[in-house]
Amino acid sequence: MLDMLRGITIDDATTRDMDDAIWVEITENRGWHVVVMIADVAKTVPPYSELDRLAMSRVETRYYAKGNSPMLPRRLADEKLSLWPGESKYVLAVDIILGEDLSILETRLSWTGMTSEARLAFSDIPRILSDQEHPQHTLIKLASQLAKGLLTQRRNCGALAFYDLNRGLVTSEEGSLRQLRHRDDTIGYVIIQELMILANMTVAEYAVINDIPILFRNHTARNATPERVDLLKLLESTAVVPEINIAAIRHTTYMMFNRAEYSSAILGHFGLNLGMYTHFTSPIRRYADLVNHRQIRAHIRNEPLPYSKEEIQAIASHVNLARLENDRSKSEYMKEKAYRKAESTIQRNRIEDASDSDFERITKFLIRKGEDCPEAYYDAFRKRLGNLPIICAGLVLLQAPDGERWTELKRTLLEEMATVPHKATSIFDIAQHIAGWQMPVFEVDETTRGNLPVFTARSTIRVDNEKYQSAAYEDLTKKGAVQRTYVDLLAVILGLPAPDLKIKIADPPASKEKMTINTSKDPIFALQEYCQAKKLPLPAYSFKTDGPTNKPIFTCTCTFGSLTSTEKAGNKKRAKRLAARAMIYTLVPEN
Repeated sequence: MLDMLRGITIDDATTRDMDDAIWVEITENRGWHVVVMIADVAKTVPPYSELDRLAMSRVETRYYAKGNSPMLPRRLADEKLSLWPGESKYVLAVDIILGEDLSILETRLSWTGMTSEARLAFSDIPRILSDQEHPQHTLIKLASQLAKGLLTQRRNCGALAFYDLNRGLVTSEEGSLRQLRHRDDTIGYVIIQELMILANMTVAEYAVINDIPILFRNHTARNATPERVDLLKLLESTAVVPEINIAAIRHTTYMMFNRAEYSSAILGHFGLNLGMYTHFTSPIRRYADLVNHRQIRAHIRNEPLPYSKEEIQAIASHVNLARLENDRSKSEYMKEKAYRKAESTIQRNRIEDASDSDFERITKFLIRKGEDCPEAYYDAFRKRLGNLPIICAGLVLLQAPDGERWTELKRTLLEEMATVPHKATSIFDIAQHIAGWQMPVFEVDETTRGNLPVFTARSTIRVDNEKYQSAAYEDLTKKGAVQRTYVDLLAVILGLPAPDLKIKIADPPASKEKMTINTSKDPIFALQEYCQAKKLPLPAYSFKTDGPTNKPIFTCTCTFGSLTSTEKAGNKKRAKRLAARAMIYTLVPEN
């Protein structure tokens, strides 16, 4: 056996195929020494062997609610290759030296040996962090500090990275929100995710520098994807929005991106905001990682590379297609299972009590039947209108069949969007995903009235070779004007009357004095202070409550002269504060 490295594994409590281990230390210069060790699967599973053909046919380990279907036989995946504590194993090690500012100073890849000192579960990490006597406390504390720093650094560099310890929310590499089953798993998950991203990034750069053909992991965004800063704000909003809206945000972000794929060519990774990226850290579970291991291992050992660039591309095409078929198969199975559950809920007359995910399933089931929706669904839909998952609104507007109650629900949704027009943008995002629509094309003209900018927008879209056009609408923001045209455009496409989308924009009193509002204060107080200083009438606030009694959603409308701003939140005070803040931004955009 070669020189032995130290390491620990952190994974789900039920995991037996442990293919990665970590070690973190502080350097003499207050920097970081990180070692990520990956099981040497390539030594046991050579190219073109029976085991290789099996792994290539399965492509990846598939996980289910109970158990999994491993890519490799369990005697290898769960036993011989897995990094069990106290057992000496061959590994490929990614050795990284970081500066105090987390900049990469030095990297080295090696083929060596290691012995795992501990097998930890994600759920163990919070307890270890709070127990200074635990033998792994120092290591886990350092790993936690480093991981949080790496995530913050990635986010500052434009990566779609976010986590919430209180809610168990994390983002995937692609920037999609993921809800962990157990909140206590969050920090452990973040530690492993950040160190694996660091290792994968390092290997990608190593392959490019040394001209080694590998499977790069590419991720691209769709044409209608917003700017990164807006995507980050959307992700960060999950920290304050009611839990009932998180599913909608997760669905919205999911629809903004194309599938991540493998290729021999570098196309970049949008979610991570990296020029190059690969998968290297899970060779027991993913065939792509195993192929990359073979290439890197051969280079380290000065052996001929197993694959040419052309062979790598052929493998990439196979893996991409197989993963797509696996996902489709899983989707069909889950869909049929969901429909059976939805039908049972309807038969038991429990629609009103359904969770958001169950209500979505019921919506899809009823639309699939091709009949008018039952009265029980109609009533439940209207009762949860204020906090309805956006996907349900999209399904009803875009796919619901003819029927008196379906049509009335569409009218109701359009009327609601007149007060929250930003939802129309989400509907068109959904239409891109489920109906193949393009996003509308809009034109905006800007004028001024007094010291207020006024934007006038129009939008058009082509659906099934037919062109639809909205009326012109004004707003005090460009985004607001465009969103109003989107609501109108939906009404035109659906052949329904458009709701009242016009806002009154009064000419403000002439004044040479620049409007300023102190935004460092509570927005309610700041707006009141501004009115008192200018001897203007105070703003008025009105409230509306929607949703179930145990999870109400409060809608607050702030009225200031002829201007209004409307915001929603999980409690009355926050809704009022958000409405006041929106009014400040309307009055003084530079705030």
